[in-house]
Amino acid sequence: MKNTKEKYRLYCEVKRDVPLFLTYNWYSNLYKDTDWNVAVVEKGNEIVGFLPYLLSKKKTFNVISPPLLTPYQGVWLNYPKEQKYANRLGFEKEVITELIKQLPKTDLFQQKFLPTFTNWLPFYWKRFEQTTKYTYIIDDLSDLSIVFSNFKENIRREIRKAEKNLTISVITDLELLYNMKKTIYATNNSKYPIPFDILKKAVDFSLANNCGELLVAKDNEGNTHSVLFYVWDDNSAYYLQGVTSDEFKTTGSMSLLLWEAINRSATKTKNFNFEGSMIEPIERYFRAFGGKQTPYFEIKKTSSKFLKLLNY
Repeated sequence: MKNTKEKYRLYCEVKRDVPLFLTYNWYSNLYKDTDWNVAVVEKGNEIVGFLPYLLSKKKTFNVISPPLLTPYQGVWLNYPKEQKYANRLGFEKEVITELIKQLPKTDLFQQKFLPTFTNWLPFYWKRFEQTTKYTYIIDDLSDLSIVFSNFKENIRREIRKAEKNLTISVITDLELLYNMKKTIYATNNSKYPIPFDILKKAVDFSLANNCGELLVAKDNEGNTHSVLFYVWDDNSAYYLQGVTSDEFKTTGSMSLLLWEAINRSATKTKNFNFEGSMIEPIERYFRAFGGKQTPYFEIKKTSSKFLKLLNY
């Protein structure tokens, strides 16, 4: 008899529309088997919904929280065909409620759900809370001339300038990205929060499965200006990590790399998700690429009275 993870694995192998960050392979390659699990709801012999999660211990608290390098988590639903809207909402309530029941008891649950997930009412009824966050998505990559024309003028100008002075290459040298990140964070008296082994697992998995690339922008003297890591699935590409050397902040290298990633994504998938930040300067930069401001939910439940007190 197949266990839950095995059923989940087989489902993800067959269903090509499961987003990359919710797939069995993503979790099993990036995280220890003992650190993650999945809630699964079946009808008959068919999976109708699942919710993968990372369970960890933080100090004395058991928490389900967003895994590193996994910008979206949450529920995936396998809807019946030709379902009426009212029936669809009922289906969502039934399946999500059952998924919630299967979650382990924790002091804190916190996940960032895919932008395509729009009905959090079943969580609300179970006393979860929700914060709306935003990303920017270029939702049609079929005509890149239109995509480019939607960029703000300063971004177009940066790209044209950078094209004259910089060369873009696809690389596999992860340490280049990692060491630049560490340097930038150290300059700001902080520590890069992503361990090398997690970053390596994400890059290795993406390169091995042809669902991600590392891009670098260098000048004629071989100086590295910027590095970018992005991934994709059948529906979207996602900007995951990027870094620009302090020495070359004004060369337009990151704008050029993002434009290159968008161009390359157009041959692989349907849209490009900037993983928009809630930090104002970063939001302003991503917004300038003309993507559609798109809300997504961060859903949270604090069960520990002590944690509630700390949050208060």
